[in-house]
Amino acid sequence: MSNTNESASSQQPKYVLRFSHNIIEHLGLKLYQNKPTNVIAELVSNSWDADANNIWINLITNTDGSPKSIIVADDGRGMDQTALVQKYLVVGKAKRAKGNPNETSIDGRMLMGRKGIGKLAPFGVAQIVELITVQNNKATWLKFDYQKMTAADHEGASLAEYEPEVIADNKEIASLLSEASLAEIIKPLLNNIAGTGRGTIIWAHHLTLRRPISPSAMLESLGRRFTVTLARPDFKVKVNDTEVTEKHVFPEWEIRIPDSGSLKATVETPIGNKEISYWVGFVKEATWSHDQAGVGIYAHGKIAQDRPFFFGNKGNEIFTRYLYAVVEADWIDELENDAISTDRTSIDWDNDDFTKLHEWGSLNIRGWIQVYTAHRKAVAKTENIEIVTQVLKKNENLGLRESEKDHLADLLAEVTPRLGKEEANKEKLVEATVKAWVHEPARKLIKKLWEEAAEFDADKFSIIVGKLSEQLIPESLSLAVVFSQRVYALTQLHNHIMLGKETQLQALIEQFPWILKNDYEKYIPRNSLKTICDEAEASGIFPRRTTHPLDGAATQPDFVFFEDANQNNMVIVELKGPEITASYGQDEQLNSYVRYLQSRFPGSNVNGILVSGNFDEVLYKTASVAVEYVRWEDVLKRSRRDHMELLAALLAGSETDKQDARVQQICQLGGKPVEEFLIAMSQHTPQLALIMDKLSPQK
Repeated sequence: MSNTNESASSQQPKYVLRFSHNIIEHLGLKLYQNKPTNVIAELVSNSWDADANNIWINLITNTDGSPKSIIVADDGRGMDQTALVQKYLVVGKAKRAKGNPNETSIDGRMLMGRKGIGKLAPFGVAQIVELITVQNNKATWLKFDYQKMTAADHEGASLAEYEPEVIADNKEIASLLSEASLAEIIKPLLNNIAGTGRGTIIWAHHLTLRRPISPSAMLESLGRRFTVTLARPDFKVKVNDTEVTEKHVFPEWEIRIPDSGSLKATVETPIGNKEISYWVGFVKEATWSHDQAGVGIYAHGKIAQDRPFFFGNKGNEIFTRYLYAVVEADWIDELENDAISTDRTSIDWDNDDFTKLHEWGSLNIRGWIQVYTAHRKAVAKTENIEIVTQVLKKNENLGLRESEKDHLADLLAEVTPRLGKEEANKEKLVEATVKAWVHEPARKLIKKLWEEAAEFDADKFSIIVGKLSEQLIPESLSLAVVFSQRVYALTQLHNHIMLGKETQLQALIEQFPWILKNDYEKYIPRNSLKTICDEAEASGIFPRRTTHPLDGAATQPDFVFFEDANQNNMVIVELKGPEITASYGQDEQLNSYVRYLQSRFPGSNVNGILVSGNFDEVLYKTASVAVEYVRWEDVLKRSRRDHMELLAALLAGSETDKQDARVQQICQLGGKPVEEFLIAMSQHTPQLALIMDKLSPQK
């Protein structure tokens, strides 16, 4: 196509792109590199700001399916020569006047653009970008070459300058359409614009992309990045002639909050209390990738915080996998301070302006998940009854008492929602649950029986007591299996530690606090307490401990901090190796921690435990009453003895069924120490003797 208006006078404007060094590379290539979705989103945003009613996106491929070019056209206001020179060709020119973050377009739309760099986005995916802009039926066509733009020598200049190739300059659109050399892919789009006499076309080709761009994925993405593409009849977006609609964007919802429309809320902001609107859906099938789930926060119809985002919520990933939420908070883009990232993927949550919004989201996302889990639990009860029946039929060897079977489905209803919706996973859980059948079912049964016993009926009381005794048997046996395993573990641990083999003692005690004492099973490791002590030590509240030579190489002692669920009791455990004999002064740090936490938490009971291979006499004489001094050998032997005594008591009170798998497991899993102990105990305990007779083939 020939360059038009060649005889134009010197009054014609000179089209020069001015930019600082490397800005094309950093804000075009690197920011949007291989991100066609983000590139197109920036162009759609510009079309919105130009008051376009229609946007046509064409994704063009080569015969082998590889991406060839991307065209984004709109019927917006377009640009005349002055606008091109003074606005478009000045990179980084703010779209909004300083001090006016609420500036609107001519037609009154809140502007999406802010930084004036979206025009560079196509260079993230293309080497050549052509701009055709029409206003009052006059078209100007500029061609930008990335290689020439970045290769020009601008040494010594504060601003780099690049003159794009001018293909048409202020030419009648009808004349442009009559050009024989006009590219066929541009003609239909120019015809669309010719109807209104205004609009803009961006044609990006010589793409650097390797993977094809899926039109269906683009439809979905645009619907999720812009709320205006679905909510405004005056803003229609088409991808390869298919208009973006909800059917392209959203899957089928299992539940939606609310059923339709949006809910409203008010949050505190730096510019006063502001309204936000939101809705939440949980999908029936999570066919999307993990990064498509979560909360999207929008400002004036455009994404400001992209997914995946969950307001810091953790531990509920199995549920958030199905969550899709839309939060519209226009005020985010109305602040004087621009806190939205350049690529519109995240909000600066460290900014105090968003503290209340984050608190609102963190609270509400938990509420949404609770609604969903309650729904899934109700559905799971029905589903699990069928699964339990199927699993027990397939595994006839997994015999359960009839009184337990009916409650298995209820128990599983607490868990199966966390497995998602994979039936195979649920069947595996049912089978595993039957094999490891533990305390919860029996507790529910016992609770029900006690409720019946509370309504005292002399005629029924003996029957209820009999049922209660029967229901305690599976509870006792299940606990017995657990205790037998612990006895075996403690035996192995004793041999391991006392032989001086390398053991991760700190991790061991953190995971299994019952090794120290049975009632420590209810305690929880609390790293926050360690942080409090470390900060106090760093600030000089008490001196930093110097390593004692007997501690071995220059290593600091291992500390484990525990707290009960009610935060009424705290325990600090200092662990020294089994080869170490602790001496005078080596409990100084532990005592400092105990005293400091007692002062910080006067309502709590704070104690310390120093565990070592041995202790010298001087340390015993000067021992603190707030600290218990225990040898590793005593810890392990005492714990094993306590668990064996509990095991014997549980078995002696159980009228066991020889078919019950748990009876056999007690010795199988507990190993030789349990077997020898039970045989010895059975010589003096008739109830145990009966059990051991049933276990005789295993002995």
